[in-house]
Amino acid sequence: MNPQILILDNNLKLVFETTPYRKSVDIIIAVNSGSRYEKQNEHGLAHLVEHLLFKNNYRKNKNIALEIDRLGGELDAFTTREGTYFILKILKAHLSRGLNLLSEIILNPEFTAEDLEIEKKVVKEEVKMYWDSPEEIALDLFLKSSWDGHPIAREILGTEESIESFNLEKVMDFYKRLYNLNNMTILVSGDLSFKTICDMVEKNFYKEVENTYYEELSSPIFKPNKLIKEENFEQIQFFLGTESYKPQDERKFSLYLLSLILGGGISSRLFQELREKNGLVYNVETQGISFKDTSLFAIYTATTPRFFEKTLITLVDQIEKIKKEGITKEELDTAKKQSIYNFLMQIENPRFRLFYYFDSLSIYGEIISPYETIRKIRRVSLEDVHNTIEYIFNKPFSLSLVGPVNSKIKKLITRGDLL
Repeated sequence: MNPQILILDNNLKLVFETTPYRKSVDIIIAVNSGSRYEKQNEHGLAHLVEHLLFKNNYRKNKNIALEIDRLGGELDAFTTREGTYFILKILKAHLSRGLNLLSEIILNPEFTAEDLEIEKKVVKEEVKMYWDSPEEIALDLFLKSSWDGHPIAREILGTEESIESFNLEKVMDFYKRLYNLNNMTILVSGDLSFKTICDMVEKNFYKEVENTYYEELSSPIFKPNKLIKEENFEQIQFFLGTESYKPQDERKFSLYLLSLILGGGISSRLFQELREKNGLVYNVETQGISFKDTSLFAIYTATTPRFFEKTLITLVDQIEKIKKEGITKEELDTAKKQSIYNFLMQIENPRFRLFYYFDSLSIYGEIISPYETIRKIRRVSLEDVHNTIEYIFNKPFSLSLVGPVNSKIKKLITRGDLL
């Protein structure tokens, strides 16, 4: 793991690591064009543009998807709240052509009204699939219950109404504003020299910088609330959580270990209490929902209306217990081992490493060595975790519920003595 960083003359950022003896190369192109960059009238446009970039390259007598398949490559893309990511795994022998094809997709679009109308239909079907995904709905509702009014709290896909409103002018405006080389990072892992990959990237991603657009992101303000959405699902899905440490705050490592102890695996307190001892849920977990400038700590689970009250009371009792009694050194040692061993297994994966490097650059402005991350985890003390318990569990909490919520459950949620 020896990442090298270079900012090219056109302001494109390149991160490269040499991985000897590999026949394949992993490439990630990260564009700062996620849904939080959308204007009020652009809800869902970041994701739609991602779709259209693949659509338009069936022109010019080219079928890029077919050519990627013929080269044995694996091409994927997805949009998050903070970025759009294009991922290609390809044999080293085909790397130059693979980069050329990615350049065609990302830098040379031919948006047409016909393609736009077709892809709007596709994305609206994707929105319908989303509404059949209760956990995703509950998560998005939790973000609204915490950061309502901020773009980061909106659904990534948009709505059927917002998607239908888009025209070619809006698509082109969004693309020109955000798809600039100074707004992109290319990350590569393979058995190559740094000079070779620099030459290939400069050849395939050379473009005069027409726009040096940079948008200073506004951080969301935590405004805790309780939001309920009645849906005809079998279970009630719910998130309970609060504002966490900033991503740059070193105390996040103590919170991560606390999260593992509370709900990070089959030996965690919540899993043992809610599932193994009482049979109330199938799964329960704690989550860190983190972005470049802000984060939330959340507990997620799902249960039937019949068991909801007991599930919620048991969960709250466990929070009160950890506030009162703290954790043991044995629990902390186990969490450290769990965290470090899992991280060491993940870091073997080239794609995981590339995303790790990108996240590190986004948060710290530099790449923090994975071994430095491990050292920071090892340095967390019992006192650090107990300070984190006090910090997290004495703050107001947000709550989101999605499912068959009856009047009894609504009254339980509005009770001030419980939440």
